[in-house]
Amino acid sequence: MNVQDAAVELLRGAFEAAPDGMIVVDAEGRAVLWNRAFLEMWGLSEEVMRLPRREAPREAAARLVRDPEAFLRGLDALKGDGVSQVQGVVEMADGRTLEMHSRPIALGDGRAGRAWYYRDVTELVRARRELEEASRLLEAQFEGSPFGIIVVGMDGRFIRASERFFEMSGLDEAWSRLPVLERMAKLEGLAKDPAAARAFNVRWRSTPDQSYAATFETSDGRYVRVTTQPLRDAAGAVLGQVFFYLDVTAEHRAMLALEEQEERRRLVEGLDAGVIVVDRARKFPVANATALAILGIAQERLAELTLSAETWQAMREDGSPMPFEEFPAEQALRTGQAVHGVVMGVRRGDGRLEWLLVSASPLERGPGGDVETVVTTFYDITERRALEQAMARARHLESLAALSGGVAHRLNNHLTAVIGNAWLLSKGENLTAEQLESVAEIQAVAREAAQLVQDLRAYSAPAGNPGSTAEVNACVADALARFGPGERQRLSVALAASLPPVAGQAEGLAQAVANLVDNALEAGPGAVEVRTALVDAGALQPRRPHRWEPAEPPPGRYVAVFIEDGGEGMDAEALARAFDPFHSTRFQGRGLGLPAALGIARRHGGFVGLESAPGRGTLAVLLLPAAGE
Repeated sequence: MNVQDAAVELLRGAFEAAPDGMIVVDAEGRAVLWNRAFLEMWGLSEEVMRLPRREAPREAAARLVRDPEAFLRGLDALKGDGVSQVQGVVEMADGRTLEMHSRPIALGDGRAGRAWYYRDVTELVRARRELEEASRLLEAQFEGSPFGIIVVGMDGRFIRASERFFEMSGLDEAWSRLPVLERMAKLEGLAKDPAAARAFNVRWRSTPDQSYAATFETSDGRYVRVTTQPLRDAAGAVLGQVFFYLDVTAEHRAMLALEEQEERRRLVEGLDAGVIVVDRARKFPVANATALAILGIAQERLAELTLSAETWQAMREDGSPMPFEEFPAEQALRTGQAVHGVVMGVRRGDGRLEWLLVSASPLERGPGGDVETVVTTFYDITERRALEQAMARARHLESLAALSGGVAHRLNNHLTAVIGNAWLLSKGENLTAEQLESVAEIQAVAREAAQLVQDLRAYSAPAGNPGSTAEVNACVADALARFGPGERQRLSVALAASLPPVAGQAEGLAQAVANLVDNALEAGPGAVEVRTALVDAGALQPRRPHRWEPAEPPPGRYVAVFIEDGGEGMDAEALARAFDPFHSTRFQGRGLGLPAALGIARRHGGFVGLESAPGRGTLAVLLLPAAGE
């Protein structure tokens, strides 16, 4: 075998061993040489390649490509071209992609030819397309994300940032080209507290394989949530950090508002003042527990109530009805001005009258300046008011008692002389009938004046321990015996059995009962009920008096004497003055019956109560502490 033949054989061996499909054609396009990889790649056989008709292999190959006409045109264009090198891809009908290279070569016999190289790049093209698609998707996510995103290397090298990051931070592209330390300083300087931002950076750099999150307030008043994620390679090594920036200003302010609202709620709930918010619809959207307790309202009923005169039945400090336009909350809603220190009485949910010290101030205003809500604060001053009134009345009664005691002492001295001299005069001789009648009139008036003095002394006597005990039923019987037969016929008497004794003097107690019965008889021509009982001051039956003197009786056991008439009764004004000395609603009254009974009760540690209303008669109660209580 000569050298040329050996070279040809060597070329054929290399040709067959090549992984690429290879074919050599002459200038006319006839196949001269091909390898097995080419046949397998194109799905052709040796028989087809050796057919006598030279177009047969070309036509067979054309049937295998996606665009046969374009394929054949490309082959025809290169016929006889001994210069051009061509590369491209061939899309096969079965979905494969072949990478193609072609260059002219000189055939062994001096003829010109062309070599074609084919490589199956189907997987490579598919992977490239998938990578391109993933890149487009990643780009869309990177730029379309609601987060501002920045990627930096572990050495602080800037890698990439989204447009959203530049919009949020107010930085520009020139910032990304600054030196690392200068770039970091400018970014940290965007925070209201740069030191906190710097500490955050130090933290992620010290442990870069962790994720971190923090919220920063910016110097322009916004709030930004920053979250980090490590950037890793395929082996898991940390290459840098990805920072996600999210503007959470609205959420943060809403959270702060909720926290502030909750703090206000806790603060309001802890107040000893009642707090109620009133809106323009005169409804109550907010009320603290103290307000509900003072007003006697359950929380679930609050939504049903409105601010109205009918609902609250308010009254002024002097006891007269308070017009709706004078309600502090209504004034604040209507005028937009704060109202302070108004004393008003309102009816609780259980009907009891409570006295309140009320203030109201605008809380929220609408865009036009109109008041939308008013906050009303109030304190329950019922007990304080009652105590102040009781103290004022006690001072008043004390001064009256002192005056009465002095007057009684002086009158008693004068009456002693009048009564004594009248008696001596009545014993004289030679008195005419007119003179005897005048003496008798002097004696009657003196006795009546003596009774007045006795009442005055009973009223003005100081409280103290009587030093003895008495049976109340016996005192009642003694008192009733002082009335004439006609008056006794009007009395209905029911005395409880086995009553404990009371600390007191029987004569004084009988006088107190007699005074109360006398008042009841004078109230009208009807029957008067007199009864005794052992009671608890907190649960008096059948009715609880709404006026006590000298004060509200404390809890405990008392022996009670009830005197009830069916007369005209008293209105609020008359009831308020019932215990005033010399005040009487009847022409013949002395105005000392109730004050004297009160003085005797006070001296025995007891109390006198009244319950009355026009047309309903009057119930008087004498309460005396049971002995030993």
